[in-house]
Amino acid sequence: MVGFQTRLRYPEQKRVFRMIPGLENAEFMRYGSVHRNTFINSPKIIHPTLQLKGIESIIFTGQLVGVEGYVESAAMGIIAGINAVRLLEKVKPLVPPKETAIGSLVRYITDQNITDFQPMNINFGLFPAVSNGKPKSLRSKLIGERAISNLYEFNDCILT
Repeated sequence: MVGFQTRLRYPEQKRVFRMIPGLENAEFMRYGSVHRNTFINSPKIIHPTLQLKGIESIIFTGQLVGVEGYVESAAMGIIAGINAVRLLEKVKPLVPPKETAIGSLVRYITDQNITDFQPMNINFGLFPAVSNGKPKSLRSKLIGERAISNLYEFNDCILT
C-alpha cells in the first residue's frame, strides 16, 4: 500500500492489516507513518495569483504553498503555469473563481485573516456557502453546479 499515513503504532498496523482477507500472510516492507511537508506562510507572502508579494516575477506552487494532496498540488502548478505565461506575454495574471475547487483553495491559502495557517486539502467547507434554506442533501450538488458554471467563465478568460 502506498500513501498509508497513520498514527497507529507498527504492531497495531500489522494486526489491522492481517484482518484484511488475503493479507493474513503478506510481508510488509515498511509500515505507514504521519509526515509533514514543508510549506510557506502563504497568506502573508503570496497573492491569489501565487505571485510573491513585492517580487511579482516569482511564483510559488505545489505543496510549498500549503496545499495537501497530489491533485491540489498539480492544480496549483497549473495556475502557476498559466500565470507565468500570462506574465511573459504582459497580460494580467488570473485568479480562479472562488466558487470552484481550485479557486476556493487559492482563496484559503491566501486568506490574510488566517492567524495559524496550516496546509489544506480541497473540501466543501472551503467553498462559499450556497443559498440558505436549501436542504443539506442538495448543497454539494448546488456547489458543484455553481462551480461548473464559474469554471466555464474562467476557461473563457484563459483562452482570450
